[in-house]
Order: sequence, then C-alpha cells, then structure tokens
Amino acid sequence: MYVSDYQAYQKIITDSYNARSKSYSKSEWHKNAAEKLVDYFPPKEGDSVLDIATGTGAAAMYSSKLVGTKGRVLGVDLSEGMIKQAEKIRSELNCENLEFMVGDGESLNFPDNSFDRIYCASAFFWIADKPKALSNWRRMLKPGGILGFHAFPETSYVYGYVARKVLKKHGVEYLAHAPTGSKEICEALLNEAGFVDIQIKEVKDGHYLTLEEAKEAWISEAHYPIGQYPHPVTVTPKEILEDARLDYEAEMERLATKEGVWNDTTTYYVYGVK
Repeated sequence: MYVSDYQAYQKIITDSYNARSKSYSKSEWHKNAAEKLVDYFPPKEGDSVLDIATGTGAAAMYSSKLVGTKGRVLGVDLSEGMIKQAEKIRSELNCENLEFMVGDGESLNFPDNSFDRIYCASAFFWIADKPKALSNWRRMLKPGGILGFHAFPETSYVYGYVARKVLKKHGVEYLAHAPTGSKEICEALLNEAGFVDIQIKEVKDGHYLTLEEAKEAWISEAHYPIGQYPHPVTVTPKEILEDARLDYEAEMERLATKEGVWNDTTTYYVYGVK
C-alpha cells in the first residue's frame, strides 16, 4: 500500500471509530471479548502491558487490575475520540497504573523488550501489513512475553464472506477476513514473525439473520474496507457491481433455511510467545 493510500486508509478507520467512540464502551460483546483475550494468558502482578487499538480501554483497564500498583498498562489507539472516552473512564475508576495515548499500532517505536504482554482486541484485521506489525510487536515484547489478538474465520460474517465469493467471480478482490481466515494462516503469520508456543482458541458463536437482512447487508462504500485501500466498491464499474449483487442475493436465498441465514461470528483467540 502506497504511503498516500495508507494515510487515506487510516483516515477511514479513524473517522469511523471517532464516530462510534461515545457509545463503544456500551458494547458488551467487545468488552467481554477483550477481557477474555486477557484472561486466557493474563499478566502477572508487576507486569508491563501494551494494549494496541485499545478503543475505550476494555482490555487495558482489565489488565490494570491484574498488574497492580507495581505494574503499568498503556493503551494506544488511532482514534482520538476513543482515547478521550478511555481517559474519561480511567479517571472515573482512578486507575493510576494506566495511561492512554493516540498512536498507530503498526508503527509503534517503543524500545526492545519493553512489555510482558501485548494485546490487540477486535482490531488485528485492520492492520495493513500484518507480518511487519507482528515482527515489530515481537521486538517490543520481553523474552517469554506473550502476544494475544483476535482473528476471525474467512467464513465469518456471512455478508462479507458471500460478497467476497461473488466479487471474486467478477474479478474483484475484496479481502474482508481472508488474510487471517483460518487457524493455519494465523499460525503461519506468527511463525514467520518468530513467535513460538503458538496457541489458538476457537470460540464458536453466531446467530440467524432474516433473508431480508442478509440481502440488505450487501457491501457498500459505507462498509469498512478491511485491510485494503481503495474500497473495491469505489473502483468497480457499476454494471459489475449490479451483476455481483444479483449473484449475492441468489447465494443468500440458497443459504436461507426456515430459521434464516446463519451468520457465523466465531472468534479465534490467537497467542504467541517471544
């Protein structure tokens, strides 16, 4: 991705999360997933923790309780709106061992061997250059330190999965969750970055959409261009998109049962050791 494209891509992410910042902490799913990410391999008392793409700080605040007064936790996020909300919650809870800062998780430059734990909850899919980011995060971990992040199967979120399939038939690349879309892919990414003792815990979940909801979820410019820029919708001829949408609706009809269309929201909890 060219520098100008990367900057534009970051702006899309930042703007979208700034818009969501005031209500983001109310999401029980994100809070529970962030705390579970920490719980599988929690920090010890006195540890140093980095929470990348911290949002409103769910994983960071939970970690701050575990490391105690002798530990420290730093939450980093691209979105100034998210950081403002995280700071507000931190001040209300009086977490003195916790700090937040605006920053790009892909280009953090903390010294080598700085952290015992690094977490990235519900955000690793946004990373444009995943191998580079993982190598950098490993550099910042202390020997024996652990990285944990979320990933999703490529079949997750049925609207994105089906859209990717039909767009590919029309010669259009739509990445969505494919770059981390299996346990084998996640393990290979961590191996390439030099991590060992890799563990991936799969938490199955999902719910049914009505056929109408599934059809209406066809991707548009308003949908996140996960891991790529420009958004495929903005550069694909209208007639191709129209044909692809017809294929998309036909596929949703094929997938529909009397309960509706199954929307898989299975999550991978991925860990590697330095």
